[in-house]
Amino acid sequence: MEGSTESLRQILCTAPPNWQPPPGPPNPITVLHASLEHLRNTGDEQYLFLRTILEVLALNGYLGGNANSSPTHLTCEMEQLLFHCATGLRHVVLFRWDSYQPSLRACIRDFVLAVGLGLTCNASDSVRLPRTVSMACLSCASSFWKRGWTEDGDSDSRVTNEQQSYLESLIGNVQPDLQRFVSNQDETQQLFAFVNTLLARPFEQQPSIDLQSRQYTGSMTASFLSLLIGEFSGGNSSARYNLPIEFHRLCHHLFESGSDDLSVSVNCNKSGLDSTLHASMAALSSLVGYVLGNASSGAVQFDECFLEMGSNIIDVTCDVLSWEFGASAGKWDFASGSSRRGCYSVLLRPPQRWRDTLINPEFLGAMFSCHKSVRVGRDGDQPR
Repeated sequence: MEGSTESLRQILCTAPPNWQPPPGPPNPITVLHASLEHLRNTGDEQYLFLRTILEVLALNGYLGGNANSSPTHLTCEMEQLLFHCATGLRHVVLFRWDSYQPSLRACIRDFVLAVGLGLTCNASDSVRLPRTVSMACLSCASSFWKRGWTEDGDSDSRVTNEQQSYLESLIGNVQPDLQRFVSNQDETQQLFAFVNTLLARPFEQQPSIDLQSRQYTGSMTASFLSLLIGEFSGGNSSARYNLPIEFHRLCHHLFESGSDDLSVSVNCNKSGLDSTLHASMAALSSLVGYVLGNASSGAVQFDECFLEMGSNIIDVTCDVLSWEFGASAGKWDFASGSSRRGCYSVLLRPPQRWRDTLINPEFLGAMFSCHKSVRVGRDGDQPR
């Protein structure tokens, strides 16, 4: 792993073979983007994107979860390098999916998810990975989850590669407590059980010493679910899968409805959309209860970390409720979707199976009480 960052820097500052620079004075940014594109298109055979991520994070204290060490702030250069590595890693793995042994694919998927959620180190409230890097890692993880959604857990199990086996063991060594999702079980059920746990932690009655850390992880977990929905809906994805439109339609259908046919996939027997709904609604219920509990005690001021977490939970709930049911039945265009981020006009078309979850008088009443507590002052006439 040592020296990977420097090797990647040397490649990125060198013009690729047979590259014709645009007219005008030399521009290092142009060379950088041309070299990045060339490295992605040639498959990154030395695994520099992954090795550089591991090296930079390890050297700056973002791996291992060692209580005796704390991470340091990344320079702007390192932040940009990690961002390009995460996006490059996503591109390379998606395009060369079958050349990666399944265990390494799953290991990379689980690793970038943990990095994006902030689970790989004991970061303080003031020192965390830049949001651009965290979101790039979560986008990478959501793309890998979608790519493997329709696959059998034992697919391509005969693919072996010594260098890939070494990288897998390296990830395990630098992050021994990495949360892994076992491939011989239903990985998606494991994922959503894990997600539910992370979304519940900020509202548990625990010592407040790590409250902001739990809120941060809850916030990033909600962001990951929004990215996951965006991948499957086709409305908020920038990933290129190198697969035909039929793959995306099948993923859309299986994420929406699940499948009882084990010959199709062992990863999607249950609806991922239903699981996301239950996770987001449970988190929203906890959020409402938390706000009402603090409002009743007069403590209605919330810090920025809590507000960001609450906003992300509301966003992912809106994303679920805005799902276009039946869009995979021949009228769905993966390339023409548009993001609804920032737009709160939610078009509800829920299926009958969501009735018990959505039509809950106690929950609806609590929602209105929460809105009143947050938007209206204690005297009833001062908006907050």
